[in-house]
Amino acid sequence: MLGTDIRGIMAEEEEVQRRQQALKSLLTMRARQLRESLEDRIKRARNSGDWNNLSRSECASLHKREKEYLKSQMQQLQTEQDRTRGKLTALKRAKARAQRIRAAEAASERKRR
Repeated sequence: MLGTDIRGIMAEEEEVQRRQQALKSLLTMRARQLRESLEDRIKRARNSGDWNNLSRSECASLHKREKEYLKSQMQQLQTEQDRTRGKLTALKRAKARAQRIRAAEAASERKRR
C-alpha cells in the first residue's frame, strides 16, 4: 500500500513542479511587460491594429492601467508561487517519510523471515 502512496506522492510532486514552472514562466512574461516603455507599447499596439485612433495621452492612460493590472497579477502569481513552493516542500517531506516507512517495513519483513 505504501508503494502506491509513494507513487501518488511522486505524481502529485511532478504536477506541482509543472505548475511551478508555468507560474515562473508567467511571472517572467509579466515582468517583461512591466518593463516595456510607453513608446514600445504604442509601437506594439499599432502594429497589431490596436490604438491606431488614440492620442498619445489616451495611449499613456491605457498603458498606465495595463501596468497597474500587471502589478496586481504579479502579486497574485507571486502568492500562488509561494503557496506552490510550500506544497512542493511538503510533498518532498511526505515522500521521504513514506520511503523511510517503506524501508523500515521491508527491513522488519526480512527479520521475520
